[in-house]
Amino acid sequence: MTYHCIPAADAVALIRSEPGVALIDVRDMASYQRGHIDGAAHLAEDRFFAWTRRLDKAAPVLIYCYHGNASKTYAQMFVSVQPSHLLSRS
Repeated sequence: MTYHCIPAADAVALIRSEPGVALIDVRDMASYQRGHIDGAAHLAEDRFFAWTRRLDKAAPVLIYCYHGNASKTYAQMFVSVQPSHLLSRS
């Protein structure tokens, strides 16, 4: 299993077309609190394993951050536990 990096326009299209997509914001908490995509949950590294148990393994997961660097790191972490449809916003 691998993840796919997608541009912002594709992320928007995915959010609109897949009502079950899990949106994960991996920016710092202050940025998340200032604003995030509707329905997105904040994920910090110390809560990673607890989060993986809560996700629907069949649902697509979209991870985003500021520029795509942290989301790629988290996507790589998810590869081993989320075998379905994993995307990182590039």
